[in-house]
Amino acid sequence: MKLDSRAVHAGREPRAGEPLPPPIVQASVYVYEDLDEYDAVASGRKPGHVYGRYSGENVAALEAAVAALEGSEGAMGAASGMSALFATVLACAPRPGPVVVAADAYGTTLSLLNQDLAGLGYQVREVDVLDLEAVGGQLKGAALMLCETISNPLCRVCDQEAIARLCRDGGVPLLVDNTFASPILCRPLELGATGVLHSVSKYIGGHSDLIAGLLAGPRDLVERARGVMTRTGGSLGPFEAWLALRGLRTLHLRMARHSENGLRLATGLAGLKGVAAVHHPLLPGSPSRAVASRLLPDGSGGMFAFDLEGGRPAVQAMLSRFRLVRFAASLAGVETTISYPEITSHRSLSAEQRLALGVTLGTVRVSAGLEHPDDLLEDFRQALAGPA
Repeated sequence: MKLDSRAVHAGREPRAGEPLPPPIVQASVYVYEDLDEYDAVASGRKPGHVYGRYSGENVAALEAAVAALEGSEGAMGAASGMSALFATVLACAPRPGPVVVAADAYGTTLSLLNQDLAGLGYQVREVDVLDLEAVGGQLKGAALMLCETISNPLCRVCDQEAIARLCRDGGVPLLVDNTFASPILCRPLELGATGVLHSVSKYIGGHSDLIAGLLAGPRDLVERARGVMTRTGGSLGPFEAWLALRGLRTLHLRMARHSENGLRLATGLAGLKGVAAVHHPLLPGSPSRAVASRLLPDGSGGMFAFDLEGGRPAVQAMLSRFRLVRFAASLAGVETTISYPEITSHRSLSAEQRLALGVTLGTVRVSAGLEHPDDLLEDFRQALAGPA
C-alpha cells in the first residue's frame, strides 16, 4: 500500500462483527486456564498478552502501525519520548561508553546524557552534525550516535545518509529522532539509520492530548529496548496508545498542511519589522536547504524559528498582541503555537550553552497549525506591528 493508505489502515484488520474503530482494552492483567499456553505467551513463542506493563492490544496496534509507516521490523511504545530514548540508549550501550550526540539536540536529550548517563560513566561527545568531518572524528570508539531529522528549535537538517555511512563504516549504531518530520516526510531507516525515535505526543498524536514515545527498528534492537523499558517501568498505557493511533490515521493529511503553513509563515515573516532572522530549512539562504530539499522532498513540517529584535520584552509584547496564536511549551497540534526556548525546551542549558547553539534571548519557535495561512500571517503581522 501507499503511505497514505498505510496511515489509515495499518495496525488494525477488523473482522466481521467487530467494531470498525479499535476498542480501548483497559486491562492490566489477562486470564489463562492453561499453564503451557501462559508460558508460551509470556516467553514470546505465541502471540498474546499477559500483563499490561509488558504489552496490550492498543499498544501493539500502535506499534504495528508506526512500524508499517517507518518500514521497520518492529516497534516499541513507551510512556514518553524520553522513556523510549532512555531504553534505546541502554539497549545499544548497556555498559558505559562514548555517546556521540548532535550539539543542537533537544535540550532534555542533552540533559539526560550530560546529567544522568554521564554520572553512570557514559562519555558524551557533542558535535556539529552539519560538519561531517567532525562527525567522523567523534565516531572513533563510540558506542552509538544520536541525531535528529530536523533540529529543535532552529530546524537545521543534517545529511542523514552521509552520517549513516560514517556510522556503518565505524560499526556505530545510529539513532535518529524523527519527531519533527514524522514518517510521512522522512523514513530514516531507508537512509541507513539503525533505529528511529518519536515523541508520539507531537505529530503522530497530533492533537496535544497525550504523552507517548516510540522506537522503530530491527526486531533485535526493539526487543532489547522493550526489556529495558519494562524493567524500568516506562510502559505506555492503553488509552494513550488508542489516542495516538487515532491521530496517526490523519497524519498524512495533517503533515501536508503543516508543511504548507510553516513555509508560508516563515516566508512571510522574513523581512518584517523587528524580525532579525528566520530559521526554516527550505528558505533561500538556509544552511540546510540543499540537504533538506533532497531528504524532505514533500516538505519539512510545521516547525521553524525566528529571532526577534529586542529580546524577551519584545517576545512578551508580541505574545500579548496575538489574537489567534497562543504560547504553549509543546508543539505539533492542530493549533498554531509559539514557544520561547530560553524557558521551555532549552531551559536546562546555561545562557552560554544556548547562545553557542544560536538560541538567543529573541529566539521564538513556531509550530504552524492547520488554520488558514492568511489568518495566521495576518495575526503575526499585527502582533509584530505593535499598537496602531
